[in-house]
Amino acid sequence: MSKKKGLGKDINASIEVMDDLLLCLKKFHGVPLKRGLKSNNAYEDDMAKDVNTVMTKAFDLNILVEDLRNRIAGVKPKASARFASQRVIGKFLSL
Repeated sequence: MSKKKGLGKDINASIEVMDDLLLCLKKFHGVPLKRGLKSNNAYEDDMAKDVNTVMTKAFDLNILVEDLRNRIAGVKPKASARFASQRVIGKFLSL
């Protein structure tokens, strides 16, 4: 479970999934795919363009997910509506 308290089960689960996705995207971005294709003589110009496009999109997605995660993790939960405010409690006690 995430260390952030008060955000709720769904948001904490979402943050954990984002953390896992970020790790996978960082790992994918470092994959030596081009080198493997060249060593097997399977490297073509069209494939090189596809590999570059996918690597660029993976890096961009990494940045977007990281920004979203940081923004969500910084959210402060609103005060719980189940409890009365100090003003209401004060009025109740003064009756």
